[in-house]
Amino acid sequence: MITRTRTKIVATLGPATCEIGAIRRLAQAGADVFRINFSHGDNEHRKELLDNIRAVEADMRRPLCIMGDLCGPKIRVRKITGGAVLLGEGQEIAIQGQDILGTATRISTTLEELAQQVEAGQLMLLDDGKIRLEIVEVISGDEILCRVTQGGILSESKGVNLPGTKLKISAITEKDRADVEWIAARDFDYVALSFVQVADDVIELRRLLDAAGCHAGIVAKIERPRAIENIDAIVDAADAVMVARGDLGVEMDLPAVPIAQKRIARLCRLKGKPCIIATQMLESMTTLPTPTRAEVSDVANAVQDLADAVMLSGETAVGRHPSAAVKMMDRIAAEMQSYHDQDRAIGPIQVIGAPQTVASLAKAVQEITATQPIAAIAAFTITGSTARILSKQRPRCPILGISPELAVVRQMCLYYGVQSMQAGLVEHTTDVLELAAKFAIEQGVAEPGDNIIVISGRPLGKTGVTNTLVIHTIR
Repeated sequence: MITRTRTKIVATLGPATCEIGAIRRLAQAGADVFRINFSHGDNEHRKELLDNIRAVEADMRRPLCIMGDLCGPKIRVRKITGGAVLLGEGQEIAIQGQDILGTATRISTTLEELAQQVEAGQLMLLDDGKIRLEIVEVISGDEILCRVTQGGILSESKGVNLPGTKLKISAITEKDRADVEWIAARDFDYVALSFVQVADDVIELRRLLDAAGCHAGIVAKIERPRAIENIDAIVDAADAVMVARGDLGVEMDLPAVPIAQKRIARLCRLKGKPCIIATQMLESMTTLPTPTRAEVSDVANAVQDLADAVMLSGETAVGRHPSAAVKMMDRIAAEMQSYHDQDRAIGPIQVIGAPQTVASLAKAVQEITATQPIAAIAAFTITGSTARILSKQRPRCPILGISPELAVVRQMCLYYGVQSMQAGLVEHTTDVLELAAKFAIEQGVAEPGDNIIVISGRPLGKTGVTNTLVIHTIR
């Protein structure tokens, strides 16, 4: 029997992993989803990444999922004379909207209307919080005066964070709109939306994708405290959620971030939406061949929080050991999976908003797999929703997601515990059982004599009619 790690791994592509061979090694090491970051590179390079992933998918005969990650309204420091300046504690510095070449006494940012968004007394953080400023005065609609409360060397293009400030800006920039148009014309499975603040941000992206005829799922990235305030509505509007702990850890009190992570992961499970935990998970492996013990515990904690996926960023994009980082993450998740399989505390849940019949069948599956030897669960699904809801029950065996839609097969690569495949529609229930048994044997999760659970709907091929559960013995 083949035991695959059920927690999914998202690998970010970059200079270290743009070639077909590198992408193949990431997939062989355990990566299920490939992230293309639109903050870097150009469309020609992104098209090359897209083609390379699909070439590896065809070669390995295994579905691979592709996520395009939009830049969003990330505020950055503009160009600085000499590339960097030293800001000393207690000094004052002016910040303006109009683009200038910055100095130690005056800089500009990419948010031209910054002065219209802030008030005196508010905190401003530069370079992931390494430099702290207090806003002393809003001089005009284009300029503010700040005092340095924690100094350091400020380099151009470093990020600007405004914790406590409710920015009145859209999560979708003009660049994002152009990128969405490009994505919609190509073979992407998910689009990640950065700096989501309210559900309307997700709804607006959905409108843009629908208008372009694109059915990619939307991943809402939680990076600001305001998003946490509106988390229920955001989870409802999105297809998946990413706890992006980088900016979130700058914008809110650091000890509060793990609590936010646990709360969001739990809410996603209750609402039946995939949850990705991201940022600095195996950061030291960007340069070193092994992680720290704290990083191993961090990944294990994310799996313990019942996240559907864990993500690598710089570790695979620019790191020296990209495939080793994926292998390490896979090993950690596998150890936690073994622990979970012995942990009777993870019981069935009622997924909020799921169709009653599907929710009831999913709970029944969890009860059966907890008390009987079941090798696998096969779910025939047109949209993937049945497999997604089943995954939230955290059964102790693989879920085989079978769909006639290739886009759905790829999207299911993000779902915890789901191994997906494409198969044409069948006419009779006996055909469903035979196909499920054949797939289970091919995947190495079952053999003749084993019992599998088969979930389907009648009439076959119609959406929203999942209503049948069969315990089938493979002949």
